[in-house]
Amino acid sequence: MANLDATDWNDIQLTEASNEKRFSELGLVNLAKDSTAGVDYISPSARQQLNSLSSLRDVKIPVLKDQTITIATQPGFDYIPSNLGTSAAYSFTPVDIFSGFRHYPAQFDNNQMDSEWTKREIMKNVAYKMGSTAEGLLAVVLETRKTQVMNFLTQVSQGDGAFTFTSDTLKVAKAAQKETMFYNIEQLMAANELGGNYRIATNRAGLAVQKSEAAKYGAANDKNLQALGMLPADRMYESGNIAPSTQVFNGWFVRDGAIGMIENFPFDFRNGTEVGGKKWSISDMEIPYTRLRANIYVNNEATEATALVGAGTDSNMIMTHFQEMAIWIRFYIVYRYNSDLTTYANDVVKIQGLTT
Repeated sequence: MANLDATDWNDIQLTEASNEKRFSELGLVNLAKDSTAGVDYISPSARQQLNSLSSLRDVKIPVLKDQTITIATQPGFDYIPSNLGTSAAYSFTPVDIFSGFRHYPAQFDNNQMDSEWTKREIMKNVAYKMGSTAEGLLAVVLETRKTQVMNFLTQVSQGDGAFTFTSDTLKVAKAAQKETMFYNIEQLMAANELGGNYRIATNRAGLAVQKSEAAKYGAANDKNLQALGMLPADRMYESGNIAPSTQVFNGWFVRDGAIGMIENFPFDFRNGTEVGGKKWSISDMEIPYTRLRANIYVNNEATEATALVGAGTDSNMIMTHFQEMAIWIRFYIVYRYNSDLTTYANDVVKIQGLTT
């Protein structure tokens, strides 16, 4: 029986079994992970520091703040404006998601369930719960960073459906919820000087109308879909953690780089410390459902574990051992600087599809 090791995560995808656990889509995690490639406001050197930074230190991200530029209508030495820039800096606070499990190999000697299968299924269950927890943390940031300003609604709204912006939410009338909806919203963001590539995450089945409309064109008509502005399938996400309420869909429309996730690895995990039967390491793959590499701690110890068996005394458990694994996802949720969300439109839009 092999001991627990970080490399066990490499094999988790190979298991075939029956597990009652239901795994919903974690669209916010996928959106944030895929958006991270667009985080161009953090330099490679700053990103490396974030990977190894202690909680006692911060990495300050420098920013040149928006400014009012003075323009002269007459040239000359006496008319040169100073137009001095004002700088600022901001930083991020890491978040921690911590879990683990304990495995007793001897418990499976007289057991219909296979030891390795059970271990891997528990790993999947733990990973899913960690990913679901990450979704909650990402939702808080998206809610905080949602734009409170939206202009040009009338100019960009479709002729057979209107956009409204109330309660810091872009609301799309039912008639406007079709395959061209995405094009119009992207044009709306461009009109607010926030053009670029966007992704959308909604509640489960929230994008059923758009996807069914796209299906009418068929796989051979991708160019037609692109001309209509339909988002590619890999930019549409659904999440079981976004409440559908009474509307068609709820969610967020997010520009690439507007949110991202950068892992952090403490000292002993980075250095692969080993002490007796204890080992610190970093997973060499992204943990399923979290889309992040994790800090992994494994421990193997002798124990008396007869209490685990409900009826009688199992001699296998009198002098046995356990294996335990701690999984620590530590990461920064990063976002672009905005000095005043009440004045400047932001590239995170809370969106809602109405029933009328």
